[in-house]
Amino acid sequence: LRETGLLGLATPVEFGGAGANLPQALRIGQIVSAADGSIGQLLLYHYSNGVWSHILGTPAQWEQVARGVGDKGWFQGGVSNPRDPKSDITERDGKFHINGTRTFATGASVASVLTVTVWLGERLANFQVPADRAGLRYESDWDNLGQRLTASGSVVFSDVVVDPSERLTGLDEWPGDVALRDGLRSQFSQLIFVYLYLGIAEGALAAAGDYVRTAGRPWPESGLADAGQDPYHLQLLGRLSAGVAAGIALADVAAVQYQAALEKGPALTAQEWGELALRISQAKSVASEISVETSTQIFQATGARSTANRYGLDIFWRNVRTHSVHDPLPYRQREVGQYVINRVLPKPRVFVPPKA
Repeated sequence: LRETGLLGLATPVEFGGAGANLPQALRIGQIVSAADGSIGQLLLYHYSNGVWSHILGTPAQWEQVARGVGDKGWFQGGVSNPRDPKSDITERDGKFHINGTRTFATGASVASVLTVTVWLGERLANFQVPADRAGLRYESDWDNLGQRLTASGSVVFSDVVVDPSERLTGLDEWPGDVALRDGLRSQFSQLIFVYLYLGIAEGALAAAGDYVRTAGRPWPESGLADAGQDPYHLQLLGRLSAGVAAGIALADVAAVQYQAALEKGPALTAQEWGELALRISQAKSVASEISVETSTQIFQATGARSTANRYGLDIFWRNVRTHSVHDPLPYRQREVGQYVINRVLPKPRVFVPPKA
């Protein structure tokens, strides 16, 4: 990824990047995900951490990391799962000291810089620190069903010393509604999931089409000499393709809406935030369901022989099934239903400290 130059795609030109907007970066993430969901996730999470730096940091803090990405090819990782038990963070001699173990830290072990989120009392605090800081240890213990190349293992903090200047403090001085501004982070996280899933679904469709075309055998009852002309295969893959295309169209609308909301800055209203969250939840619903269905149903067209491990067609289902349960889809669909029935728009989510 560093060699391709894709890490700096959405970084401003003046900081050494390509200056692409977020919808363009998300589409690139989708394309990469079609080829390999794990690498697509790494790239999309890198973009997401860049957005987090922009939202959480002061202009100077954001510029520092953006120049690192644009000029030096930094990869941004994160240690930010708010559902993990509290890390032990103390203040001593004018420094913060972090101890504890955090899970599911995607890309952390291959990162140049980390966005670290910890509970400081009853409040989440965010720090930006070098990934090679003394006391950090990467366990490489990610052993899940799919997304196996995402370096999503746990991270151990052993008296990691963090300077107060490394704390991201942009929200402390934000002139607008802090909850709306901070809430844009979770919305972008949901949006990168959408593009990840749709990319994987595109990859599954392409692989299924290739298999039927080159290795498929017609069913004897079809009376056909070519499996590629079986009307049931044509109907199935055609229907799934239409669903994926619909998901992409909705995702692109949501991405443009997100870019506009981010650029509004302190002028963003609660109404606009809610409308954005509604659109992203709709896109998340469509993308999650069509990607799981597509990666499952392609076997109906490819047939029993295609389940041989040498073909690897299961990777699409394993990847999307693993990631699509990151957060329960019914909660996003409930948000949409609240608006449909009761005309209540979503509001920024409030996280409470987990039990130790």
